[in-house]
Amino acid sequence: MPRWFRIWEKKRGSRRTVSRVVASVGETFFFSAIFFFGVIFTAMTVASTVLETWPIRTMFPEVAYVEGECTVQEIRVLKLGTDDYPRYQPEALVLLDLPQRQHHRWTLRRSSLSYSTEEAAWDRLNGYEPGWIYPCWYDPDSPGQSVVLERTPAWGLWVIFLVLISFIVIGGIGLIYTLLLMGTSVERRAAIAKKAKTLELLREAMPATTYPSIPNDANLTNSPGVRLAFRLPIEVSPGWWLLATLIFSLLWSGMAGVFFIAALGNHLAGKPDWMLTIISLPTIGIALAAISQFLREVTANTRVGPTGLEISNHPLYPGKEYRVFVTQAGKMKVRQLQILLVCEEAATFLQGTDVRSETKRVVEEEVAAAKGFEIKPGLPFEADYQLRVPEGCMHSFKSDHNAIHWKLVVQINADHGTRLSRSFPIVVYPAELEVAR
Repeated sequence: MPRWFRIWEKKRGSRRTVSRVVASVGETFFFSAIFFFGVIFTAMTVASTVLETWPIRTMFPEVAYVEGECTVQEIRVLKLGTDDYPRYQPEALVLLDLPQRQHHRWTLRRSSLSYSTEEAAWDRLNGYEPGWIYPCWYDPDSPGQSVVLERTPAWGLWVIFLVLISFIVIGGIGLIYTLLLMGTSVERRAAIAKKAKTLELLREAMPATTYPSIPNDANLTNSPGVRLAFRLPIEVSPGWWLLATLIFSLLWSGMAGVFFIAALGNHLAGKPDWMLTIISLPTIGIALAAISQFLREVTANTRVGPTGLEISNHPLYPGKEYRVFVTQAGKMKVRQLQILLVCEEAATFLQGTDVRSETKRVVEEEVAAAKGFEIKPGLPFEADYQLRVPEGCMHSFKSDHNAIHWKLVVQINADHGTRLSRSFPIVVYPAELEVAR
């Protein structure tokens, strides 16, 4: 039985190249992991810093220090080390007078300083005079053990933020680049450049003032096809759906990270907030589910690949026949691929004080179907079919409250439960317009 993924593929002779599918999935998962890691841990670090909880308070205690005033009572230099390698540490005895009690402590900075000469240590104490009052900083939970005259810059905290932001930037750029390449191929770019030279610069267009209720097809004919005249745009690009899933995952994961840090900090401080803990658990579960759904969407779109649909002419007219050319890339076994011609009627109306919209499919005709074939990397499925627009059908229409939309729908039913439906809008003009032209 063939494997779903082929890690290695022969290219020429004994030379080998990695599978494109594995490479695309691997790149997407790699950059997604970096991106989510950066976003989630940045949110958790910011929350820990603002809320002054674990782990930032443990790693950088001075983020929780408050400013006060201390009286320097005495200064000294301690001799440390050995006689051969002496070290000299400057200190000041300070008095911290709080409403609850007074605190005395020999201190200067939280991380002690030492010098190789006694003169240098005394020079460090210049500016501190016994009996004078100086600004100081201390931890409100343990002022007697934490009071300092000088704060240590939290360079390590800034380094952590820079590293996490670099993860976000690198992962985000790599993820966007990988997703953009899902629906693009070298052949497609070459075909656009080649076909654009042969297109007429000015096309015969329907005057908008004559038929203002018929949609303009300018956005449907501005992309040349590889085989036929025009490449139809997809109605909802998979990239936009992936982007929406990614944004939701990021926002919810960041919120879950903040809840987790706040709840864990309260538990470690011995003041558990059970309501916050109960809220955090389903929030974290939804965040994990959102990330999992995003990764599943990425895997499915990478495995299925882009769908392309080209048409021989546009706009379309009732009773006329046109050629359509479909391409489907990816790596899968397809049970059935269908192309449907669909017409939908949309209406917007008031119901009480609410504005409601409803859509009903009024026409659905099968244009073509292909069954039981396999799509391999680098060898997309390609087929040319005939499309006939029904005689006497309603043309495309758009107004403030009603609309008639025509589109071609490509439906794929593949192995492993993969089902996909991609729509390509088209515009049908009235039959009498063709006669007039």
